Amino acid sequence: MKRVCFAVMLAISSVSASAASRGPVESWGKPGIGFAQYRADAIECAKTGYFRDVSQDEPAKRFIRGFETADRLLNFPSVSESDSWGDSVRRTQPDRQKRDLQAIQVGDVEQCLTGKGYHRFTLTRAEVKTLSRYPRGSEARRQYLHSLAAR
Repeated sequence: MKRVCFAVMLAISSVSASAASRGPVESWGKPGIGFAQYRADAIECAKTGYFRDVSQDEPAKRFIRGFETADRLLNFPSVSESDSWGDSVRRTQPDRQKRDLQAIQVGDVEQCLTGKGYHRFTLTRAEVKTLSRYPRGSEARRQYLHSLAAR
């Protein structure tokens, strides 16, 4: 049950974190790559990060230990106010642990892409504007990104 809650919390925070950030838009490219190979590589590398077992990574262990402590304090409150449930949760730094885990997963994906000969590139403002016209996950968006990646 802990793993299910942890996975749900990680997924929700990842979506809200990515929506909040507004840095440069980057993608990965490989000159001359065909669309079919581009998609196959993207899916293979995405699976590397998505299916990674994070349970043994230190941020996950800290996250779980912290919430186990918070749970004990909730169920068996101590006399000291300094050991409150809220303080315990704050010390756990759940947002930081989720960011650290996401960075590990993203690192796996980036290592996979680099190993396949891809390089990171930054989209121009005009390219970002054009990209924003295509719905996320759409075939047209994939085709547009491929056109940028293969040059």
